Amino acid sequence: MLCKEIPALLHSQGELWEREKHAEPIRVSIADKTHMTKLFPVWFLAHGAPFHLLGKNPVRQFWQQLANKLPRQPRAILCLSAHWLTPSPCLSGMVDKPKIQYDFSGFPDALYQIKWQLKGNANSAQWLTEKLQDCLGELELEPERAFDHGVWVPLINAWQEPDFPVYQLSLCPQQGAKWHLDLGKKLAPLREEDVLIIGSGGIVHNFAGINWQAMPGQVEPWAAEFMLAVESALAQQDYSALCSPWSLPYGRKCVPTIEHYLPLLVMLGSCYHEPVTALYQGWELGSLSLHSYTTSDKSHETQYPKPEPVNPELQRLIS
Repeated sequence: MLCKEIPALLHSQGELWEREKHAEPIRVSIADKTHMTKLFPVWFLAHGAPFHLLGKNPVRQFWQQLANKLPRQPRAILCLSAHWLTPSPCLSGMVDKPKIQYDFSGFPDALYQIKWQLKGNANSAQWLTEKLQDCLGELELEPERAFDHGVWVPLINAWQEPDFPVYQLSLCPQQGAKWHLDLGKKLAPLREEDVLIIGSGGIVHNFAGINWQAMPGQVEPWAAEFMLAVESALAQQDYSALCSPWSLPYGRKCVPTIEHYLPLLVMLGSCYHEPVTALYQGWELGSLSLHSYTTSDKSHETQYPKPEPVNPELQRLIS
C-alpha cells in the first residue's frame, strides 16, 4: 500500500510540490446554464498520498476546486477506490454517520486527527442499494466499513461537511480489467440520477521505481512513455489497449499490480465513447502519477460559488 511504503523522512518534508498542468476551466454564461445536459460527469482521481492534505500545495489546491467542476450538487457520491478489493461487488456507507479509516502509517500526527463529518441518508441508501442490485445482479453489503484513504483524502477538501451521502463500492481484481470497464457501463445510468461516480487510484503506481531524489515534477522516462501511450489511447478511445496496460510500453513496470489502474477503467466504462479531458496532470517521486480525468462536456465545467469552510477544527489541522 502506498502510505505504508513512505519512509519517515516525509515527516520533515511537510509538503511535496510538483509541477502540474491544470486543465483550464471552461466558464459558462448564465444563459448557457439553462441548456445544461442532465447527465452528470464522471471522474478518475489520483489520490496520491495523504501528506498532500498538509499545508498548501498544488494537489490540495486542485482538490479544493473539485466542487466547482460540477454543474450542481450531486445526489450522492459513489467512489471506487484501489484500497478496497473483494471477490464480488460490495457496498459500504449505509449508516447514519459513516467513518473514515487511517489505513496508512509513518505520517505526521495531524493526519490521524482529521475527522470527516458525513451524514447518512436511509432513503438514499435504500434507493442506491436497489439500483445497484438491479444493474449489477449481485451485491454484497458491508454498511459499517469505514472509508479508506482513497475515498476521503481527495474529497475532504472539496466537501468538508457534505450535504449529500457518500458511498463506496469495492473493486474486484480477480475479475480482470475488461470486467471493470463493463462494470462502469452498468453504473453509467446512475449519472442520470445525479450520482457522481468516482474512480480513485493512480495510473502509474510503482513503488520499486520511486526516486527519492526526484525534483518536484520530475518523471522517470519509462513512466512518461507509458503515460503518453495511455493518453494516446484515451484520445483515440482505444479501449482494447486501455484494458491491456501491460501491452503498452513499460506497462509491466508502470502497473506492477492492477488495483490502482482499475478505477480508470470503471470511469471509462461509465462514460463509454465520451471524450475525456485532464483535470490535473502531475508526478511525485518520479514514478507515481497524479493525472486525473473527467468527461469533457463543457456543462460539467461550470463555476458556482464554493461554500465557505464550516469546520474550523479541520481547517486548523490541515492548514
